[in-house]
Amino acid sequence: MDNLLPNLLSFPPHPPRPTPMSDYLYDQGIRDQIDFVKKLADSKLLQQTSGGEDVLDVINPALNTVPYTFILLANLSALKKGTKGVDMDKIWGKMTTFLGTFDPRQIRYLGEQLSTIMEAVANIAVANRQPWMALAPIRDALLRLDPTGSMLTTHHLALVKLALESRSYKAIVPVIEKFILYFPGITNQPKPKYICDMSINPVQFITPTSGLTQKFKYQEVLEYFLYSGMVFIGLSNWEGALQCLENAVAYPAKEGSVSKIMAEAYKKWILVGLLHEGRLLSLPRSTSANAAKQYHTLAKPYETLAQIFENGTASRLKAEADQGVSVWQNDCNTGLVLHVLAAYQKFQIRNLANIYSKISIPEIVSQTMSAETGNKLPSPQAGEKLVQDMINQGELHATMSSSPGQPSVVTFAVSGPVLTEPEMQNELAAATERIHALTKEIKQTDRMLTHDKDYIKYVQKQKKNAKQGSLGDQGISGADMEWGDAIEDEDIMGSLY
Repeated sequence: MDNLLPNLLSFPPHPPRPTPMSDYLYDQGIRDQIDFVKKLADSKLLQQTSGGEDVLDVINPALNTVPYTFILLANLSALKKGTKGVDMDKIWGKMTTFLGTFDPRQIRYLGEQLSTIMEAVANIAVANRQPWMALAPIRDALLRLDPTGSMLTTHHLALVKLALESRSYKAIVPVIEKFILYFPGITNQPKPKYICDMSINPVQFITPTSGLTQKFKYQEVLEYFLYSGMVFIGLSNWEGALQCLENAVAYPAKEGSVSKIMAEAYKKWILVGLLHEGRLLSLPRSTSANAAKQYHTLAKPYETLAQIFENGTASRLKAEADQGVSVWQNDCNTGLVLHVLAAYQKFQIRNLANIYSKISIPEIVSQTMSAETGNKLPSPQAGEKLVQDMINQGELHATMSSSPGQPSVVTFAVSGPVLTEPEMQNELAAATERIHALTKEIKQTDRMLTHDKDYIKYVQKQKKNAKQGSLGDQGISGADMEWGDAIEDEDIMGSLY
């Protein structure tokens, strides 16, 4: 191994040259190194140094990602074969450390190898009945590969499945909270001259060809959005859940048809909308008329429940929930419905802020009702506990005060929670950063649409229909036509392959 180390560590040059390498020289250098390492037998890569050290303890994965990757894979292969001297715990530690430290530039040339390591981490964790152990390493690898998080990969889907299987949700939030803008295999993308160019868009180097992802099936994209929404539901993050579920609900489908996954997402979307906003939300504007009709039919019990939540009484809401028990159970939405019943009185209490600036606890108890029981709370003490819990959890912007011998009084905050100056500065800085990031991505997607054959076809049909004033005998105006309606059936998933 001592004889091999100089060649294994020859790229990138260390210490770095005074003048950064051009993309051309970098591309040449890393390809030559990969060719050299690939020709080495596993037996050579598994050799120890003359001092008896494991070479994985010698090479820095953040600096020399290429040789470290292939040596790690050689160890994995030996582990599968049951080779003596290969320790499972040590290899696990090396893999998880690697996924959080590899060089993002070098790894672009090692797509298949990175995918193999990520899959091995997931498989080992599942085999040991500890799927949660794979979450942080895979999360770190995805964000290291693409800090924008805008490119969906098959590893994203595997990650959310692991989270749901292990019921460990918080670890993957940094991944699923990112806005997905691109899918594997998007057509009409210019091929980058050098994938080491750090200014190129992730859609140009994270491709099925590069091995950093596989192709997506239509239903797998929907699964990712549905499962991400379920993860946010598990965290009671209703806003995040709404966004993910809406992505599934509004996803384009041929002839405006609604798949089983989309219907499942819509049912959950209705319930989460109640928990977040206290009302039945309107379908996204991009939803076609045919899809909307199907949604209303398939989710009628949910829409009825939502309408009662918004305009009915607590007893009616409880009765409707009780009547639909089998529906909620079959759809695995019983937990969400119970949350909805618990939220009914909380929204009533919050709405009192529109009428009162101050109100006593006994008055709150008399003016609101619990949908969990269909009755008023049993005592002022129960009302005080509910209000205090809401204040503590940030669900009610108010303060509660009490005087000896007098009932507690709730004072509503007029303008919501009061932020300190540092908190306000942090909020503004975060908002500014998000706006800059989204502006950059919007410009990129605009450029992509300019050359997308399906979008061009849609625009042409819009212009043609605008001149005609209608679409034949259907009585549909050109302005009402959806982009998805303009795409041929076989092209619905064209942008994904």
